[in-house]
Amino acid sequence: MPSLEPAGGRGPRKGHVNVHVSEQEEEEEEEEEEEEEEEMSDDSPASQARKINGRTSTNGYTPNQSEFHPGAIVRVRVDNFVTYKRAEFLPGPNLNMVIGPNGTGKSSLVCAICLGLGYHPKHLGRASHVGEFVKHGEESATIEVELQKRPNDRANHTIRVQINREDNGRRWWLNGRESTHKAIQELTRKLRIQIDNLCQFLPQDKVAEFAGLTPTRLLEETLRAAAPEEILDWQLELKSLHKDHREMKIQVENCTDVLKNHESRQQGLQADVNRLHEREAIQQSVEDLKSARAVAEYNEKRLKYSEAKKRVKDAKQKLEDLQNACGPALEAVNQKQAYQAQIEPVIIERKKALRDAEIAGEQALRSIEVHDDKIRNEENKVKAEEDTLRNIKSKIQQRRKELTTLEGRLKDKPPEFVPAEWNAKIRQKESVWQEIEAQRRVLDDRFEELKGINATKKAALGSLGQEFENLNSQQGKKLAQLKSIHADAARGWEWLQEHQDQFQKEVFGPPMLTCSITDKNYSDQVQSLLNQDDFICFICQTPSDHKKLSNQFYGQMGIAVPIRTCGSDFASFQPAIPRERLHELGIDAYAIDYLEGPEPVLAMLCAEKKLHTSGVAQQDISNAQYEQLMAVERIPHWAAGKRIYRVARRREYGPSATTTSTRTIMPGRFWTDQPVDESERTDLERRMQEVRQEMDELRREGSEIRAKKEGLSEREDKIKEEIDTLKQQKNELQKAATQYATLGDKIPIVKGQLEDAQKAIREARARISESGARSDELVLEKARSVLQHKELLAGIRDTHQALLDVQIRLIEAKSDVKALEERNLDIKNRLEEEKTEIRNAKAEAERLKEDAQAAREVVSEAVADDANRLPHLNELAAGKSVEELDHEIGAEESKLEYVHAVDPAVLRQFQKRAQEIQNLTRQKEELTTKFDSLSRKIDELRQKWEPRVDALITKINDAFAYNFEQINCAGQVDIYKDEEDFEQWAIEIKVKFRLVHFLSTQSPVEPPLFSRYPTREKLSLTYPKQRSQNETLQQLNQHRQSGGERAVSTIFYLMALQSMAQAPFRVVDEINQGMDPRNERMVHERMVEIACREHTSQYFLITPKLLTGLRYDERMRVLCIASGEHMPPEGRKLDFGKLVSIRRAIGAAA
Repeated sequence: MPSLEPAGGRGPRKGHVNVHVSEQEEEEEEEEEEEEEEEMSDDSPASQARKINGRTSTNGYTPNQSEFHPGAIVRVRVDNFVTYKRAEFLPGPNLNMVIGPNGTGKSSLVCAICLGLGYHPKHLGRASHVGEFVKHGEESATIEVELQKRPNDRANHTIRVQINREDNGRRWWLNGRESTHKAIQELTRKLRIQIDNLCQFLPQDKVAEFAGLTPTRLLEETLRAAAPEEILDWQLELKSLHKDHREMKIQVENCTDVLKNHESRQQGLQADVNRLHEREAIQQSVEDLKSARAVAEYNEKRLKYSEAKKRVKDAKQKLEDLQNACGPALEAVNQKQAYQAQIEPVIIERKKALRDAEIAGEQALRSIEVHDDKIRNEENKVKAEEDTLRNIKSKIQQRRKELTTLEGRLKDKPPEFVPAEWNAKIRQKESVWQEIEAQRRVLDDRFEELKGINATKKAALGSLGQEFENLNSQQGKKLAQLKSIHADAARGWEWLQEHQDQFQKEVFGPPMLTCSITDKNYSDQVQSLLNQDDFICFICQTPSDHKKLSNQFYGQMGIAVPIRTCGSDFASFQPAIPRERLHELGIDAYAIDYLEGPEPVLAMLCAEKKLHTSGVAQQDISNAQYEQLMAVERIPHWAAGKRIYRVARRREYGPSATTTSTRTIMPGRFWTDQPVDESERTDLERRMQEVRQEMDELRREGSEIRAKKEGLSEREDKIKEEIDTLKQQKNELQKAATQYATLGDKIPIVKGQLEDAQKAIREARARISESGARSDELVLEKARSVLQHKELLAGIRDTHQALLDVQIRLIEAKSDVKALEERNLDIKNRLEEEKTEIRNAKAEAERLKEDAQAAREVVSEAVADDANRLPHLNELAAGKSVEELDHEIGAEESKLEYVHAVDPAVLRQFQKRAQEIQNLTRQKEELTTKFDSLSRKIDELRQKWEPRVDALITKINDAFAYNFEQINCAGQVDIYKDEEDFEQWAIEIKVKFRLVHFLSTQSPVEPPLFSRYPTREKLSLTYPKQRSQNETLQQLNQHRQSGGERAVSTIFYLMALQSMAQAPFRVVDEINQGMDPRNERMVHERMVEIACREHTSQYFLITPKLLTGLRYDERMRVLCIASGEHMPPEGRKLDFGKLVSIRRAIGAAA
């Protein structure tokens, strides 16, 4: 095999080597990097030998620049990316095998290609944020990818991206200039790079996902990978057209159904519509006749109004002629009436003068009354002052008597009062009382203290008694056992029983207390499935209760007890296998079937320990039953006989990769029926006797204290009486002394009050004299007002006489006018009659005018909507009276009664539906035209697209089948065609494997293949059996084939696409995992053969291992990634070519 070509990292990685670079070394490194950049900037980098790690290729083959397809990867450089500090990869144009031990960073190259070309990290199946790809301890990472140019491009495309850890931000550069993410995506699209296509880019964490692609998705990805763009465009257009075609067909069918429904319903309404039209015609005739009646009525009333106006005019002319004939006779009456009119204003003036005189007399009278009021007021003042004098004289007598009494008491002095002596006597008695009170308080405090101690002892005695009784109960035995196993849990349980009401829902204590085994024969098996925390934990039903209980136990009480929350319903935990089938598997029942207790507690055990799917059995299981249980995959744990089995499955290595651990079942120590410990019973009796003795001593001391308190109370009462007597005597003496001391001050006060009273008498007499003088003045003023009033009364009499004279003249004038009017009464009556005639004629004319106007408004309303109706109405009313038109209206209304009424909504519905039928007919025609057009387009496009796709799938099938034939197996690729929906077209991959061993078939006890998975327990594995030689082709999926078979099928399918690949490069990461050496060798040989053909696209194969003696091709390039503690500080010093030369020299010398 030719020597491998050196490649890989340019510096130490993964922290195995601490890099210490001096300033001089950094400058040299920068100079070397600048030289490399100058070399890479050449427009034709293939003009000289490609250098790797600063050295030329050693395999004798140097690829030409033209061998790289446009868009192929020429160079990848990373800084501070994942595990790399700095590294540069220089792949070849064909097959590139990236090898290295696990964890060295092979998949990091895949990540760099994906992220460096602008794709999302979701295509890697690893981290979801780009910032997570930055090397630990660094703030940012840089990826630089150089892509082969297209024929018309001046130079290769260099894409550089800087990733920031903190904000997951990215900055982009394209060909040395800062650019945008969108521009990078546009470039990769033009180069047909398909990182998001599993047929072209298959990272390690997406290998299993490829076999899980749906057939329809596989067709899409295959066409993207192997078909020209026009086929993809045709496919998308076909899908879009077919979708529109399907929707259009539904619309045509719906439109046709609705149209038929409308036409059927329209025919059913036709008879009702005809009757409605007939009735509407009659109603219109009635309406026209009524309007014509209004026209006839207007014509009649207008004619009558004209006649009335003529009568008014004639009456006015007749009145005027009569007035001219009777003028001289009426002149005398007019003169007398003028005289009468002259007298009437004079009467008004005389009446006004009389009213003014009367008002002045009334004012004078009121003045007299005011003076009377003032005189009475002064008299009342004098009377009040006289009453005041009498009161003052009475007070003077009282003060003189009081003064005599005070002077007598001043001569009689009381006994002397010394307050200090009395206070000393009282304090002496109070001091004795306080001493007694202090003694009593001491006794009270001691008595209360004894009561508290006695209550504590009594509670302790009750608690001990309850514990003594509990020793004989099952619950008490369990609690005693819990105290011995976990004292904190017992403390928590006792607290919870007293404070259960503080929680939203019921909180349950440890399952050890709240649950029990229903069948003791299965006690050890059930308990073996649980650990100690499962027995002593507390169970809450809400998060808030969990938080409150945690604060109480951990924060307040300082106890460490497990607390769990389970809000699921116990009924929701149903076993996957019916209980009736368990006996076939050697299982008696599920573990939960032998437990009873509160449902929330049982639900917690099911949720945490899966007791509803864990089996138990009295007897151990057979090998056949063991095989059945392993195949079922629904019972992960079971306890049978004296052993417990636990099964672990590693699905990433296929459904057959399982690990089974077993251990011996120990006797259960929680749900047991152990006898009561006699030493504990004896200890409880002793403690109870001690508490009783202490309570007897407390009662004796309490009796002594009560006797002492009674004696002190008698003494205290006696001293209290003596103190009260002394205080009363002191108060009486103190009051007498105080009164005597104030006598000297009271006598001057009384004398002063006596002098004030005498002064008040003098002042009152002066006020009485002043009031008398004012009364005399008021009497004089009143007399003057009386005289004035008398003069005003005389003036009133003169004014009244003048008014009587004028009134008599008015009466005479009225009498003359009356006499003259009686002589001309006949003339006047005739004139009045003529005036009445005129008024009546005017009123009649006005009434007829209003009637005519009302009739005109009726006519206007009738023709308001259609002015052209008026000639028709005039024609109907011509020559007809209102009565005749009324007869015609009655006749039409009679006809209307014989035509049954129809709901007017029927006509509206009929007309609306007719319009809808017209619209639907037009819509159906348009939809049918569009539907036919879409059908033609689909047929035309399918005739171009389908043969191309068939040819492509046939070519893929030939290559796929050939690959399988080389390993003595069979494979087939078909295309499924759904005539109803292009979305359902799919690729079906079918394979058949014969005598294939992908995993070791050694004994299922301790296989060496899994020795790399250390465990303390015994391991056992299950492998698939050999398939029949006559097995038919089976569709490839995630369930039918093993992991190795899926890997072989996947890589063969990808290899079948190689010659048709449209993308410039393809990546497959660790596809050979799970293959045995024979198949891995055959697959590798086919891969080298296909990928190294001339004019094939670039290929990257990532693998952690390689077999010896593999096929090699000059077009291959092997990129070796090295890492470890013995890496040189400068990556360029590691030259694999030189190492190979030395190894060859050693071999030749040997």
